[in-house]
Amino acid sequence: MILQPIIFPREDICKEWKMYFRSAIPKGYEGEIDDRNDDEVVLRAMRRNNNLSKGEITYNNKELIKIKAHHKLSLETYFNAFSIGKWSKYTTVDNVSIVLNIKGDATVKMYHVKGAVDDFVNDPKCNGGFMNAQKYNGLHVNRSCIDDECEIVREKDKYIVHVNKMYNEGVIYPVIMAESDIEFTGGRYETTALPAQEVDIALGICTFKREAFVKSNVGKIINEIINNDKCELQKHLEVYISDNGQTLTNEDFSSNSKVHLFPNMNAGGAGGFTRAMIEAMMRRENSKFSHMILMDDDIVLDCRVIVRTYYLLRYLKGEYKKAMIGGSMFELDYRFLQFEAGATFGGIEVKFYNKNWDMRFRNTVACNEVEQPINYSGWWYNVIPATVIREDNLPIPLFIHYDDIEYGIRNDKNGTILINGICVWHPQGANKAPISMNYYDVRNMLIANVGRPDEMSAAELIYHMKNRVIGDVIRYRYSGAERVFEAIDDFYKGPEYFMALNPVENHKRLMSGNYQFYTPEELDMNMDKISNVKDDDIPRWWYVWDAFCWALPARDKVRISTIRDHGLPFMAKSIYFYDDAKGAGYFVTRDYKKALELFFRFFKTTVKIIFRHYLTMRRWNYAKKSYTSREYWERYLDI
Repeated sequence: MILQPIIFPREDICKEWKMYFRSAIPKGYEGEIDDRNDDEVVLRAMRRNNNLSKGEITYNNKELIKIKAHHKLSLETYFNAFSIGKWSKYTTVDNVSIVLNIKGDATVKMYHVKGAVDDFVNDPKCNGGFMNAQKYNGLHVNRSCIDDECEIVREKDKYIVHVNKMYNEGVIYPVIMAESDIEFTGGRYETTALPAQEVDIALGICTFKREAFVKSNVGKIINEIINNDKCELQKHLEVYISDNGQTLTNEDFSSNSKVHLFPNMNAGGAGGFTRAMIEAMMRRENSKFSHMILMDDDIVLDCRVIVRTYYLLRYLKGEYKKAMIGGSMFELDYRFLQFEAGATFGGIEVKFYNKNWDMRFRNTVACNEVEQPINYSGWWYNVIPATVIREDNLPIPLFIHYDDIEYGIRNDKNGTILINGICVWHPQGANKAPISMNYYDVRNMLIANVGRPDEMSAAELIYHMKNRVIGDVIRYRYSGAERVFEAIDDFYKGPEYFMALNPVENHKRLMSGNYQFYTPEELDMNMDKISNVKDDDIPRWWYVWDAFCWALPARDKVRISTIRDHGLPFMAKSIYFYDDAKGAGYFVTRDYKKALELFFRFFKTTVKIIFRHYLTMRRWNYAKKSYTSREYWERYLDI
């Protein structure tokens, strides 16, 4: 039985060679030349610069690699190493073999690698940039040859490696040394163990006017899975699309019977994903699903990830059948860069793990398998068992932001499993969130705290409010501070107000307060003096100095700052926040009267928090079953 096929890079998905294989890099593909802690590969890479045309490794984009004699191909990579520690812990698999399709003479050696990660690696100050050397110095591995614990058999054009031990940590992988010129056409990790359960998957997509992404991803699913007789998942997958923008038609998906499209009100991501849950899990009589995958509408998807997910789900042990399977998020612009692999919500702050790791490096492969104390994984790709999606356990109608966090921590007792090779690529931006997100950030953070054992206290909320408001006021973003106060006020109005709120009208009202963007030409702005100093690059005393400067008369008329910049004005009368992606920015101006009003509102809100916080949290907790029920959601979405 197949556990994990060996996969090849594809031009339309990812061309980073070293996420799939370690070798000389074929022409047309990308990868790091300087490979940390791998002197042999470095020497080969240096030599390759002079004789790449001799073709040590060639790849024809059709799952065929040609390797010259005396050269190696290693599978110690993110996609093609086997996470034996996770398979041993979470599944019923008790034996593993590797089948390698090799035409020609070769020597195959097997390796086992265990990883360890220093605590400082996941500190926010350390995980900012992917080339931060300090971060990679905190990764440690123990790599050993395990040929003595393996049996290697050659059968015609196949090399079969039987691994005689199920390691409880790390990854295993083969290294192929060509004795003659050889051709490698892939292979698989397999087992003689039988699956522990039948798996049928509903794939739920929430979309709002991202037709190109959705058509592309669903088209790949139709061609590579639903209409592919060779795919084991073919009869075990259906797609449910909640179209919040109501811009798609069934004809966009060739009216495929396994793709179900539901026009939905624009109730945000939470409303769209919950609509898919309700339609797939509760309203379908002829299709019963064991699991649901929630997936963003603007990702680049590799359908082989869904197949890999299916194989893993079939073998889960009984005690882990209610666990969620999380997918890592990689950056769309830098497809080797892991942006996030699980996180922990602590009531206010979110701690991200393995953030900005370059997954082309050898040591990141095994270290990425080290388990961290995560309590949720984002819904860009997240697998939820049907036993968790119940009529009394649906998401919270938060419109946008924190819906996946709240649902993850609410069901954290079941755990979340992350494993190498299950991921998607998602576009990333700098701090481009509109001002309306201040409202959702604060209100939804408070709602997500409801019912947590260590829920946010009044003192913690006041401290958080202070930081957000001061940060906006000293940057002249008074509308942002107003949204923070409005969010807290709405939360203290209680769950009754929240449940009666029209999400569409409320969102329109919030969006109307966002700043208007203007091009530099419209404002006759000289962009030669633009600043791009990131928060991580400035000392803390700068904030104290800027707060002092804020009270002094303006020295400069305008300070030009990029969206990525810390945005401190330093005695400028106005700030132009420029977004290079849009080619435009918004303009804010110092206003002492407005700042004074916000100062008094801060104290008024502080008093409200002190006297009302505990009882308000209890009211929300008591009402939680009401606003997470199917009955409420069907009324909310007008189904």
